[in-house]
Amino acid sequence: MIELTHETLLVPLIVFCRVGACFMVLPGFSSDRIPVQLRLFVAIAVALAITPLLYNDVRPLTSGPPDALIGLIVTESLAGLFLGFMVRIFFLALEFAAIGMANLAGYGSAFSHAIEGNDPSTPYSEFVTTPAVVLFFITNQHVTIIRMLQNSYQVLKVGSQFALPPDLSTIVNTFGTAFKLTLQLSAALVVYSIMVNLAFGFLNKMVPQIPSYFVSTPFVVVGGLIILLQIDTGMLQIFGSLVTQAIATLGQHG
Repeated sequence: MIELTHETLLVPLIVFCRVGACFMVLPGFSSDRIPVQLRLFVAIAVALAITPLLYNDVRPLTSGPPDALIGLIVTESLAGLFLGFMVRIFFLALEFAAIGMANLAGYGSAFSHAIEGNDPSTPYSEFVTTPAVVLFFITNQHVTIIRMLQNSYQVLKVGSQFALPPDLSTIVNTFGTAFKLTLQLSAALVVYSIMVNLAFGFLNKMVPQIPSYFVSTPFVVVGGLIILLQIDTGMLQIFGSLVTQAIATLGQHG
């Protein structure tokens, strides 16, 4: 029979601080469309599932004074936010690129509420961001997140203080990688929009009697949908593989 002590309750609490903070910013889980109770129960279930694997690493730190325990809760919550934000960056970059693609395709003025969040977005960009979140669950990347959280305890030790310069450099490098990739994925539509607008700009200079703006708008709008239809599948496949690789890297190197 297992003796019920304060350590038996504090160890799952410490684990939950990192898991719960990570789930607060993860794509899909952090959506306002999901009830708070469901998100809380999922985070508690994951924390309880990995607690037996981490019990011996966390238990020695729970016997300290109360002020040390408060500091431990804060540092573990920051570690979870850091890990979740590293994954969230890629979806923020994809959302930024999708809104840029919508503006280039002539859909920038048609704003509405996003499906995954409450920030205003365009229906055009939802064709990119919503399938990316769906693939996050279909390809079992949420399961990889649980493995990442378990492996993160080997890199970000419980109770260790954050080294700000390495963490900031990691954030900057992740930002650069994410936005560079999303720009490359949306390059086809960027080139198309520049070419079409440049061609109609020359037409307006050569034949000013033709209202080129009203003539070019249908071409830009329809062409943008066709280009999105051609590149959407490949873009999401590349994006999904990059996110999977980034989650695995976080689990290994923190």
